[in-house]
Amino acid sequence: MILKKLNILLIFLLLSLCINTIKAQDIQGNLSQIEVDNLSDKEVANYWSKIKKEGYTLEQALSIAKTRGMSELQAQKLQTRIRNLGNTSLSKNEEKVNENEEKEEEGLYFGLTGEEKDKEEKKEKLFGYDFFNNPNISFTPNLNVATPENYIVGAGDILSVDLWGAAEANYEKKVNRQGAINIQGVGNIHLIGLPIKAVRAKIKNYLKRIYSGIGASSNSYNKVNIAVSIKEVRNVQVSIVGEVKVPGSYSLSAFSTVLNSLYAAGGPTKNGTFRNVRLFRAGQKIADFDFYDFLVNGSEAGNITVQDQDVIIIKPYEKLVTIEGAVKRPGLYEMKESETVADLLRYCSGFVSNAYKQNIVIERVSGIQKEIVEIPFKELSIEKLKDGDFIKINEIADEFSNRIIIAGAIFQPGNYEYEENLSVGALLKKAEGVTREAFLDRGIIVRTYDETNKETISFSLRNKNKNLFLRENDSIYIFNKEELKEKEFITINGAVNKADKFDFMRGMQVEDLIVLGGGLKDGADSNTIDVSRRLKDGSFETISENFDLKAGQNLEGTASNNFILQPFDVVSVRYLKGYTEQKTVFIKGEANFEGEYSIGAKNEKISDLIKQAGGLTKFAYIEGAFLTRKNNALEDEKQLEMISDFAKKDTLSVTSDEVKKTFKIGINLKKILENKGIENSKFDLILEEGDELFIPSERQTVKVEGEVLSPSLVRYEKGKNFKHYIENSGGFSANAKKSRAYVIHANGDIKTTKRFLFFKSYPDVKPGSVILIPNKPENVKKISTQEIIAITTGLATLGVLVKSLTDK
Repeated sequence: MILKKLNILLIFLLLSLCINTIKAQDIQGNLSQIEVDNLSDKEVANYWSKIKKEGYTLEQALSIAKTRGMSELQAQKLQTRIRNLGNTSLSKNEEKVNENEEKEEEGLYFGLTGEEKDKEEKKEKLFGYDFFNNPNISFTPNLNVATPENYIVGAGDILSVDLWGAAEANYEKKVNRQGAINIQGVGNIHLIGLPIKAVRAKIKNYLKRIYSGIGASSNSYNKVNIAVSIKEVRNVQVSIVGEVKVPGSYSLSAFSTVLNSLYAAGGPTKNGTFRNVRLFRAGQKIADFDFYDFLVNGSEAGNITVQDQDVIIIKPYEKLVTIEGAVKRPGLYEMKESETVADLLRYCSGFVSNAYKQNIVIERVSGIQKEIVEIPFKELSIEKLKDGDFIKINEIADEFSNRIIIAGAIFQPGNYEYEENLSVGALLKKAEGVTREAFLDRGIIVRTYDETNKETISFSLRNKNKNLFLRENDSIYIFNKEELKEKEFITINGAVNKADKFDFMRGMQVEDLIVLGGGLKDGADSNTIDVSRRLKDGSFETISENFDLKAGQNLEGTASNNFILQPFDVVSVRYLKGYTEQKTVFIKGEANFEGEYSIGAKNEKISDLIKQAGGLTKFAYIEGAFLTRKNNALEDEKQLEMISDFAKKDTLSVTSDEVKKTFKIGINLKKILENKGIENSKFDLILEEGDELFIPSERQTVKVEGEVLSPSLVRYEKGKNFKHYIENSGGFSANAKKSRAYVIHANGDIKTTKRFLFFKSYPDVKPGSVILIPNKPENVKKISTQEIIAITTGLATLGVLVKSLTDK
């Protein structure tokens, strides 16, 4: 039964495929029976999508359709349907087919659409090739311009004859297949083969028979004016063959030229010629079009208007030459037989500014190998090129023949022109002289002979240096005073508002430096100032010289006994003895007056803080009180750095970010309050800056987390043990590590499970406690079933082997 259903499904799929294939062949093959009105929007959209994928324009596709039997009427209907695709309400699938058409802003392009999948390079080296691949330009003949005077009227043109003045009339007549138009009262007027200028004259003469005012003078009252124009241009059939991308027969506007026709066919291929596009009419060659001449010079020579049954032939190229390097438009160029290197340079727009022009080197194929041909600059217009020539234009060396460089502490550093007998003094005058920061005792000239041989010449700027002459490529450097000595500074630290390093200035006193440092801080002792100074006494025993000074009251006067600071001095301003900024602690929770308190004495304890806060409320849960302390001491910071360094090397991989900045300290507040006032109590801790004492309210639950079946909050019951809370959380899970279970009490104390032989002693549980059950670590050395089987098999084999040996 299943096989029968599969056969029916396969037959259905094959029939659907055949129907779709027949529809596609109807559209693409014999089109004489196609009725465009019967096609759905989806079929029209699919047809248009296929046209674009194959690289055709709409007009090219319609021309091909006509050659395959589609009538002119059906072709016009198809064109209208395709143009209206963007305005049709389609289904979602149909909209996807037409999304590219909806993005077009200015209608359909004449020529390639730019969506071809030829796998062409984005920028083709062959000069002129990209012109025909650009979808953003249109070479459709402009039908809105005045009819050219050399336009030849043919069958299918629609003429408009307008009369005004003493008589008014309008005639629109189509030139019939016999080449004539028929005007009532005049008869047939044969116009085929005549230029538009002759057509106007002939129609005017014929109409004089019934409108005598046509020949009257311009100021006559019975003057009849006449105007003859072409309202609609006929299409002509042009065949484009040879090395073009889309060869075939094209129906084009009669205004089309050779270039329009070539663009409609997609342009020449890479093997086609751009230089010798030939137009044949009635078997005779009547024009040669050079596309390069059009691109470079704008010449229209040979780009004549095509006529019906014309044939355009694109033959293969004659010569292709490559030019690269220092030219404005490097690439691949097609050359004629008689053209020279100078012609090639004209097509590539000539040399760039730094091109080496004196000797052009050509790599040329000669027989079975290549050869090098050198062309002097004066012979570029003589040397003819050959197919396959490769020219590389090099750049000139980045060297100067007459340069002098001056740099450093001068007003106008840079490059200067070398002149014969140019002295250092004269060059300094050109550079507007030296700055005030210049070191006058010594300047340096670096004289370069070659890449490896250089020489230095020193001179003094205090002399005029009129007789110290320079040579080509000399470099002169004038030093700045600051470059030649260590930067001098002076340092202030301690009880000042802006401890920092400052530039040394002569005559600076201690008071001056304190002012630069933002003045004294509150608590600074102006009578205790230390100055440390570098020693230069040649002794190995002393490191620095120290001075004890006093600053003037309000930083006035010279209380420092006119002590003058020297470079690199370090000034330290001390604080008053016993000066200490306020330190604060916090009490939160069930205290009568919770908040921030200042520490009055260095030995102030937890009990003192509770006393300041007015004692505890009746809701305080004393057993759950805890203290948090910041890691803000300098020694703690150093300890954190050590921990971080060890953590990087440890297998636990604890990072410095994981090191806590605060710690929770478990305290026994009940004993603290009982032993209040007792000296050296181990329970009553001394407070530190930033400590926070938290007094929670009464707790009534116990939290169970980790490897239990249902982690939860369990109501606390007095007298119930550890297992009671585990059972109320569903019991241990299969991965529970029971022996490592522990309890964190509300005050921060941690109690672990104790073990003796096979017995476990679980910790007590209090209100607010958290029970944590860890999981079992994964046993990475656990033996798998396969390994057990392998070991067993090996042992059995070994046993058989031993038995066989003992039997012998």
